[in-house]
Amino acid sequence: MKKKHISECWNSVKGHKHHEFIDVATNSDNLLFIDPILIQNNSDEWSKKANVLIQSFFDAFYEAYRQADNIRKKELLSHAGEQNGTRFGYGRGDNGKGNTAQGLLEIFAPLEEHIFKISTIEKAEDLSILIPNFAEDGLSDMLTNILHDELNQFTSYQMAKYGIESEDLLKFWTWDGENKMWIEVERPAYAIEGKELLLVPKNIVRKNYLFSVHQYFTRIIIDRERKDGGYMFDGKPIPKREIVKKKRRSGKHWEYDETILHTQNQNDALGEYHEKLPLFYKEKRNIVDDNTLDRWVYGYIVR
Repeated sequence: MKKKHISECWNSVKGHKHHEFIDVATNSDNLLFIDPILIQNNSDEWSKKANVLIQSFFDAFYEAYRQADNIRKKELLSHAGEQNGTRFGYGRGDNGKGNTAQGLLEIFAPLEEHIFKISTIEKAEDLSILIPNFAEDGLSDMLTNILHDELNQFTSYQMAKYGIESEDLLKFWTWDGENKMWIEVERPAYAIEGKELLLVPKNIVRKNYLFSVHQYFTRIIIDRERKDGGYMFDGKPIPKREIVKKKRRSGKHWEYDETILHTQNQNDALGEYHEKLPLFYKEKRNIVDDNTLDRWVYGYIVR
């Protein structure tokens, strides 16, 4: 099946240098994800508002776990599951446990212990570090739900810019940051074959998150332990790749286990990661430009 992109639906041109949004294929999976660190790093007004909304949700979310408030936890997760409006992710149509509040509660079960042993848990990205197998697909869906109304407004703005009129009025749930609750709203929307399509600003998207247990371990924990005299030989630091290579022999989940143990013993390690993570994203090799987006979306660079 030939992919059909938004630019074609709107009789525009391909190439992300021409657009403020990701030119998604409307009839195929787009293996891209909304990245909370990119939102945090951006200085535009849309991103600033989005960042406040995201933090509002996770403040409420982690507080519910600290209070062991099961009713509140289920309420907060009731509209945080699989989201196909952006056409991002793996497009399975059935995200397993991530499709229901109860399923998400099961996924986040380790948090019930971590929250009392790691006082610095506070960010969206912490879930991808502290919860096994919860990464881009699940977190991007959560962020899409939180930002549903903001993404709808961004889509409407782009439609007006390209002379596209909305023929649909849709009801959907979105996060109310001021009252810290989900609310149902009704808005003009863009839909294809009756299914809502949400455009996403191109400056908040990556193919893979940079933050991970591996990055946290190699760029924070190893460095901290070296300062205390660890991972040294004859007064010289052991290369990180050698440390990782050797530790792989100790078990499949060694990196996760060591990361959790270190963070429980030294809560400020996660706080340090929060501070340094935005800087890691600004390193030259990690910058996402229009050519990179073209390769991710079309498979080639539009000249």
